[in-house]
Amino acid sequence: MKKQRTIRLVVLLVIFMSLLLVAAMPQQKAFAKSDLVRLTIVNGTDQGVWLKLEGPAYYYLYVKPGQTRTYTPERDVYESTLYSCGTYVKHQTLDLTKHTKYEVPSCGTHAYPGDGPTDTVDAGKVIKLVDVTLKNETGHNIIVVLGGPNGPSQFAFFLYDEESKEYTIPKGYYDYNLYGCGDVRTGHVFAIVHKVKEFKCP
Repeated sequence: MKKQRTIRLVVLLVIFMSLLLVAAMPQQKAFAKSDLVRLTIVNGTDQGVWLKLEGPAYYYLYVKPGQTRTYTPERDVYESTLYSCGTYVKHQTLDLTKHTKYEVPSCGTHAYPGDGPTDTVDAGKVIKLVDVTLKNETGHNIIVVLGGPNGPSQFAFFLYDEESKEYTIPKGYYDYNLYGCGDVRTGHVFAIVHKVKEFKCP
């Protein structure tokens, strides 16, 4: 009789321990999920948006024009590079220790007139675009390359003789090389507000 009771007790203990192990498994999964964070990217432009994240892990995220996607990177602080509206913005610190919304508005605009929600990054304020008008008064077809070590990005523009074009580029101070006057001409463009730049051959 005592032997049967002992066997029953052992069986009950085994079942009880098994139940404890099964109950612990979902808790371990929930803990693993807490290491991830939700990043929602809203693309309000008519172009693709790329966001590169470098930190404890490496991510290269893409969102099609007019779409919204949610990713779950590891929770941490990253160095980010944004490509949107035809330009790159490199090495911006992005805090992904909490759930974050990354809103990319139409090129040349801001998602919010003020600061916006605390959990949202306004990519329009990250890119900081400005309009520039380039006028070709050289008497030749020309190529203008903006960039150099001082420029926030690098661009190459082709202009026919007497052509004038407006472009949207990141704010900043640019060096330029002008090709088409028989040699290479250099100069500077200070693009902080709407800028009109005329190019002439001597």
